[in-house]
This record gives sequence, C-alpha cells and structure tokens, in this order.
Amino acid sequence: MGGPTYLTRAAWSEARILLRREPIAEILARPGLDPVRADRLRLTLAVRDFARDALGLRVGASYSTYVDVDETAPLHVVSAAYRDRLESHLWRYPLVGRLPYRGFFDRAEADATAARLEADGLDVEVRPAVAFSTLGWFADPLLSSTAAEPPVALVETIIHELFHATVWRPGDAAFNESAATWMGHRGAIAFFCEGGPGADEARCREVRRRWAIVRGRGRIFARLAARLRRLYAGAPPAAVRERVRARLAARAGRELEERRLGSQSELSPPNNARLLGLLLYATGLEDFERTVPPGGDLRAGLSALESSAEGG
Repeated sequence: MGGPTYLTRAAWSEARILLRREPIAEILARPGLDPVRADRLRLTLAVRDFARDALGLRVGASYSTYVDVDETAPLHVVSAAYRDRLESHLWRYPLVGRLPYRGFFDRAEADATAARLEADGLDVEVRPAVAFSTLGWFADPLLSSTAAEPPVALVETIIHELFHATVWRPGDAAFNESAATWMGHRGAIAFFCEGGPGADEARCREVRRRWAIVRGRGRIFARLAARLRRLYAGAPPAAVRERVRARLAARAGRELEERRLGSQSELSPPNNARLLGLLLYATGLEDFERTVPPGGDLRAGLSALESSAEGG
C-alpha cells in the first residue's frame, strides 16, 4: 500500500515546492536576470503554448511558474524487481493504481527503502529525477533542476510531463511512461523542426538524433528482456541463472557501446529493476509511431492514446 506516513510526507514535501511558485512572466521582467536562465524561461512559455495549441495537450497553468529547488535532483525514485523473473515489486497508490516505483524528496529515505528491499533479496535501483508531474491536479511549475537541462532536453521533458496530465492509464506504468516518452520526443521534433515556434536547424538535428537513440536503445532493451524471460521460464538453478543473465546483460551492454547508444554499465552487472525501469520508457515506441500517418498531425496520435487509456 502507499502507506499513510509515506503519503503524508510526500504530499507535504510536494506542497512545500508548489507553495514557492513564482510567475515566470514576473521573473522575466526583473532586471539583471541571467541570460541563460531567461532563455530557458522564455523557451518554457513558448513550448507550453505550443503543447496546448499545436499538440492538444492539457496545459492549464502548468509551466507558467518557476521554483528554485536548490538541488540538481529534487526527487529520487526507487524501484525493485525479483531476480528470478522480470517482474517488478509494486506499490499501490490512491487514484493512480499500482506502480513499480516510489518517489522520495529525501535521498536518505530513498536509500533506506532501497536497502530494505535489497535485504529481501530483490534487485534495486535508485535514480534521480529532475522533474515530476502532479497529473493535472495542480499547476506544475518549472523546477530549476529542469531549467538546467539543455534546450532540447528541456522541451522534451515539458511535453513528456504535460502528456501525463492529459493521458493516464491507472496502474499501467509502461504505457504511461513510454507514451509520454514518444510524445515528448515527437512533440519536440514538431517544435524544432516542423514549423514550430522553436524552429532551429541545429536543434532540429539534435532532437532527431536523440529520438533515434531512444528508439535504438529500446530495441536493445526489448531483445535483452526477451532473452531473460526465456532464461527465467526454464527455472534454472540460481547459480546458473546468475551466470547466464550476467552474460546476456554484458552482451547487450557491449551492443549499446558499439552502436554509441549508451554505456555498458547501464546493463552490466545485471539488475532486473534497472532493466525494467529502462523498459518503462521504451516499450511500444514503434506502435506509438504508427498512430500517426506519415506527415500526419500528432493530435491523431494523442487521440488514439486517449482512447486506448480510456479503454484500459
């Protein structure tokens, strides 16, 4: 279960952030504003308008305010999985359903939870997050941790998080995160490359390169997952299982490096929690691509995903 103590602490920590929101328009009017910060703030206002008007995302007042969180990663996400099967440990939350991760605004709490899970014999992963979404319940601010991202990554992140406020299938983390990944990257391509207000040749090349990398990584993760599922289905002795999964993970990691899609350390040594966490953001990307015909409007894809989410 989510647990009343955890939920109360998380809600309080999030409320403290939301209460510090400042309108971006007011910040931009201040003299002596750092030029890089000003550029990121203007870019944020432009992309939120684009997400609303061109993509059809539910924007509301989100990303019209800013909060300095004084941290590079205000949120730490813990995930866990079983070592003998590709299955995540799940937490149950009100309204959003069962999810394979738990977020902490305090790194010490995240590490303590991870240690308990690891002591129970699970693979565990703790990763930082530079942004989070309240799923449309509140007007999400731009965090300073997000604003510190390069322009292309910033736009991808904002569209990703706004997608969560628009489409959400309770209890289906892979659909929610992968669909948001698709919309974040494809929306950014539209913003920088396809007549959007951010039209820029260099950034267009960068955003297309990043999307190609994400798709390539997704294919490697999927192949590794399929091989591991076959391994686990045979229920080999633990020693054999660990030896084979280490070999499979190392092979996939080498492919990441050889194709310049990532680092071998992402997959080796093997960690089912890490792999499932990567797959959360890279499952079904090609299926999402097919929701939009060549040269078609991303709104068609959004409509298809909304219908899919409503249908469960």
